Amino acid sequence: MTSKYESLLHAKQKKQIVRFSRPFEPGTFLGYVLDVAPKFFLFASLSEAFEFEQYTCLRVADVRSLQLPAKYAEFYSKARKLRGDKMPKRIKVDLTNASSILASFAPSVVTIHFERVTPDSCNIGIATGAGGNDFEFWNIGPDAKWYKQPEYFRLNEITRIDLPGPYERALLLVGGPPPTSTAK
Repeated sequence: MTSKYESLLHAKQKKQIVRFSRPFEPGTFLGYVLDVAPKFFLFASLSEAFEFEQYTCLRVADVRSLQLPAKYAEFYSKARKLRGDKMPKRIKVDLTNASSILASFAPSVVTIHFERVTPDSCNIGIATGAGGNDFEFWNIGPDAKWYKQPEYFRLNEITRIDLPGPYERALLLVGGPPPTSTAK
């Protein structure tokens, strides 16, 4: 029997479009596996129109119902090719653990999810430091205002880390840099 890790690694090597679900949210993810480590993997998600949406890091253990390749992947690939869509670029990220992922993206804005603890919410901001089991995070609210103080979260509670999409970039554009000298 093939492990989730091995299946995701195979999808990466074959550059196949995959579909899978996760226990924390309804629906499925569609896209490309760009890199895999034993605990996390880098995923380039595709929209319903199979256009590149964003990069996200997900836990290998949370993958459910993996379709490799995704049902109708041949159609998706052909449509992407005819439109001139390119394979999303593999970005450099250390997938060893949540701390190394956050360090890889610093000082970029990220969206972090703690779906086991708070299933219907996420935090958007900049991780400015990690030590031991916790990390410091400067949140930016939906009004594009930075919180006055950083919050501290547990690294082992992170289930997903998203790189900024259009919404996060808009928050940063309006809100400007965070109120800390640590983040750049």
